[in-house]
Amino acid sequence: MMNLLVVDDEKFAVKGITVGIDWSDMPIGGIYEALDVEEAKRILSTQRIDIMISDIEMPGANGLQLQEWVRAHSAHTETIFLTGHANFEYAQQAVRLGSFDYVLKPVDHDRLHQIVGSAMEKIRADQEQQEFHETYKTYYQHWVSELPAIVERFWQELLGGKIPANPERLLRHFQMYELPLQIRSTILPILISVEHWKEALNARDEEIMEYAIRKAAAELIVAEQQGCVIQENGSTLVLLYDAEACLSEQEVRRRCEGFIAACNRYFQCSLSCYMGSYTALTDVAVRVADLWQAERNNVTRSNCVLTEAESADGASGRKREAPSFGDWSVLLEAGKKEELIQRIQETIARYQGEEIGSETVEAIYYGLLHLVYQVCHKKGLAVHDLLPPQELQDYAGATRSLHQLQNWAIRVAVSCCDYMNEHLKDVSAVTMRVCQYIETHLHEELSREELAAAVYLNPAYLSRLFKKETGLSISEFSLKVRMERAKKLLAESNDKVSAVAEQTGYSHFSFFAKMFKKYTGLSPQEYRKSFQG
Repeated sequence: MMNLLVVDDEKFAVKGITVGIDWSDMPIGGIYEALDVEEAKRILSTQRIDIMISDIEMPGANGLQLQEWVRAHSAHTETIFLTGHANFEYAQQAVRLGSFDYVLKPVDHDRLHQIVGSAMEKIRADQEQQEFHETYKTYYQHWVSELPAIVERFWQELLGGKIPANPERLLRHFQMYELPLQIRSTILPILISVEHWKEALNARDEEIMEYAIRKAAAELIVAEQQGCVIQENGSTLVLLYDAEACLSEQEVRRRCEGFIAACNRYFQCSLSCYMGSYTALTDVAVRVADLWQAERNNVTRSNCVLTEAESADGASGRKREAPSFGDWSVLLEAGKKEELIQRIQETIARYQGEEIGSETVEAIYYGLLHLVYQVCHKKGLAVHDLLPPQELQDYAGATRSLHQLQNWAIRVAVSCCDYMNEHLKDVSAVTMRVCQYIETHLHEELSREELAAAVYLNPAYLSRLFKKETGLSISEFSLKVRMERAKKLLAESNDKVSAVAEQTGYSHFSFFAKMFKKYTGLSPQEYRKSFQG
């Protein structure tokens, strides 16, 4: 609803407009009257007046002077002037002061009604325009605040091949995101790879520190140069725009070295910078992929700046045989934690300072993992009982460098040996042979007497010995081994459930299903569905 104010020194003239005209068909919420300029100002100061109908000629201050005050104090008000003289100078001044219209007395009520309607339309249009501008301003400010994240996503999608690297498409994105780039611009990519945190960090703290590293890279490497710092594949990527004419390779290297020193000091981490070369926009994804490969190849050098040429030189001729894991297996089976850790450290130390390749690191990683599975199988254990999933699946982190590999291997050794010492201590050779016999004959229905005959002991004595040393009866242990084997087959193979039952020593499918549900809480079909969908 809108408010209307009528100003005239003649009371009857005011009433003729406020009462004599039917305003009921218009969205007018309040109609106000004023007999002079001062009274009009008081109303305008206390009420929102959308439309003012004012006489020009009044004693004292006139309507034109009132309009000057309105422009300063109630700029949204639309003014319609009334006058008894067709004075062109009045009309000119009224227009100059921003009035909506100019009507001669005596007033034609229908004409005035029509003019007020037009004024209302203008007010509504202005309000909509104002609302649009306010909305646009709000979203524009939000867009500006989000622009760094938007630019980061643009580069991530370009590098990931989600945005075609054709000139027209790129140019539209440059203009949209206000990037200071042209089609012929060049990019210098620098990959920052964190190799080691000197302090143990949880996931949240590590994310905060990686953010700090990106901010430091923007300040120390990009500095006054045009460019950006983005997160890509869990690492930091610096992109310098058209720096070729401004920065030499020596200057970029100097900045990277200063950045590394600052991170060593303030963020308690070791990291390296892999410098690419100036490349065309359409080829930047290939150049960045080369940097990822250079990082993958470097498993020995740390806290350094490597150019593409240096990475290529270091990538050749760096293969060495992986260690033999025979003695590691003996130590792991025996739960000799300190000796196994020492053996791991000695092995890794022999590789330090040598130009070995990533294949050697991978061979050690897979060798130790295979050893753990082999020992668990031999002892009738489930690997997931010894190691948490994150350790079993940490290939990327464990093989990133020799230092990371050593940390991972020691964590695995500690977890496995602690479990062995807690659950399998004082297990005799006889009990171990029984466990191995059960595993070897898993597909058969074994009796206590058959197991006792295999180790040349009295069945009753064997039962007491086995229970004492393992905490489980022979039947309980046999059930555990069979069920763990069944769980693995159901999760990892497409064998029929009846075939799984046979492979785990159950000739009757219904009995197998009953025992499996009792052991796991799920039927064999439900268990498989939870893994294979």
